[in-house]
Amino acid sequence: MMLIATGLAAALFAAASIVADVPEMPAAAMPSPAPPLLVTVSSQSGVSAALVSRLLAEASAIWRASGVDFIWQRASPQVVPNARLREAEPYQPSTLRVVIGDSRGVSRDARSPLGWIVFDDEHEPQREIYLSYANAKSLMDSARPVIGVVEQMPTSQRDILLARAMGRVLAHELGHYLLASKVHTRRGLLKASLTSAELFATSARAFELDRSQRRQIAARMRGESSMVSR
Repeated sequence: MMLIATGLAAALFAAASIVADVPEMPAAAMPSPAPPLLVTVSSQSGVSAALVSRLLAEASAIWRASGVDFIWQRASPQVVPNARLREAEPYQPSTLRVVIGDSRGVSRDARSPLGWIVFDDEHEPQREIYLSYANAKSLMDSARPVIGVVEQMPTSQRDILLARAMGRVLAHELGHYLLASKVHTRRGLLKASLTSAELFATSARAFELDRSQRRQIAARMRGESSMVSR
C-alpha cells in the first residue's frame, strides 16, 4: 500500500516562492501532449461539493504544468452520455476512481496517511485512490504553527486550506498511478513524507515532476511500448 505519511505534528518551514516563478521548459524539451485521463470521483455525504471541486482543481493545476489533463466525472445517479466522453477523447484503458471518505488507513511510525493507492505487485497499481477526509481534518487541527487557529477561521478559509492539502495528496497518488511505480523520490511530487508547511503553503512549487517523469507519463498515456516504468 502506498501512503503519504504525514506527521500530525506540524513542521515549521518557510513557504516556497509562488508558482508563477517556476521556469517553463523549452518547447523542444516538452513531451508531446497526452490525451486527458478520465477519473470517476465519489465522496461521502459529509464532504461538501465545493471542497471536492477545489481539491480537484488543485490536483489539476499541479498536473497541468506537466502536460497532463483530467476529466473528472463526479459519481451520481445520472450517467454521463457516451457522446460527451467520445467527444473529449479521454485516455481510458481502464477507469480510475478517487474515493473521499473517513477511513483512517494504517498509521506507520506515528504518522497518519492522507491518501493511498494499493499495488497488486511492483508495477500494477489498482484503479482506486483513497483520500482520507478525517485524517486531513486532524492534520489541520494540529498545524496551528503553520496555518493558525482553525476554529477562528471562516468556513471558506478552512475549506480552501483543506482542499489545497487534499488536492496535493491526490496529485501525489496520481503520480504513482501514472508512473505505475511505488518508488518515492527525495524531493518533488513523489516525495515520501510531506510536511504541513508544504501541504498548506500558497505555493505548489514543492510538487513538481522532473523531465524524465514527464516523458514517462506522456509515453504511457499515449500507449507507447517504449515506456519504461521506474
